[in-house]
Amino acid sequence: MVPFYNSEKNLEDNVLVLAKFLDVYLKEDYEIVLVNDGSEDRSLEIARQLEKSASKVRVVSYSPNRGRGYAIKRAAVSCGGEILIYTDLDFPQTTALQHILSMLDCLRQNQVVIGSRFLKESQTQRIWQRKLVGIIHRLLIRILFSELKIRDPDAGFKGFSLAALRKMIPLSRMDRWSWDLEMLVIARRNGLSIAEIPIDWNERYEKYFSSVHLVRDSWEELTGMLRIKRNQARGAYDFEDFRE
Repeated sequence: MVPFYNSEKNLEDNVLVLAKFLDVYLKEDYEIVLVNDGSEDRSLEIARQLEKSASKVRVVSYSPNRGRGYAIKRAAVSCGGEILIYTDLDFPQTTALQHILSMLDCLRQNQVVIGSRFLKESQTQRIWQRKLVGIIHRLLIRILFSELKIRDPDAGFKGFSLAALRKMIPLSRMDRWSWDLEMLVIARRNGLSIAEIPIDWNERYEKYFSSVHLVRDSWEELTGMLRIKRNQARGAYDFEDFRE
C-alpha cells in the first residue's frame, strides 16, 4: 500500500519501479494499492492511468486530505489476503526494495514488523534537520512510552497481519503522523508480536521528495503523543478480549 498526496512529480516513476520489482521477485499473489489522500494536483489522474495500464495496481481515492493514518485505515477495509505492507512513495529511492522480501519473511512469525533505520545493522544517510528532530522525537517517546521498546516507531515502512490490523483499526483515534505510534501502542498494549528489521535509508539523494513539513508536523506529532498517552490511560486501546 502506498499513500500519496500531491505527488505528481514522482508518482509514476516510483510506482513503476516498485511494480517491476514485485513482478520479478515476489512469488505470492499481490496488489499495489495507491491511496490518494486528497491530492490537489494531477496525482489522481496519474494514478488512474497506472491502474489502467498495470493489472496489479488499484486506486483508492477520497477528499479532502486526512493524513497517512486515515489513508491506510480507509484502504485496508478493501484489501484481501493475509498481509498488508505500506511504504512511503519515496521508498524505491530511499531504501533497497529487497527489504520488502525480508519483511514478508518476518511477518510469517510476527503480527507487526517495522523497517527500522536505527538498528545496529541499519545504514542511514539523513538530512541533518530531520535527524535532529528525529532524535528529540524518539527521546520523548522513550520517556512517555517506556514500555514500547521500539527503535524506530515512525518509519514509513511497516507490515501487519491484516487480521491484526483490522482488529486494531477500530481503536484508532489518530489520522496523521501520530497514527504509526498509536498502532504500535495498541499492538504492545494487547500483546501482539512486534519485530524490527534493519533497513538502509538514504534521504540525501538529489531528488529527495517528501510531504513532511518539519515544524508543522513535529508540533502535530508532539500533541499526538500527548493524546495517545491520555487515550492509553483511559483504556481506549484495549481489545475487548484483552479487558476480559
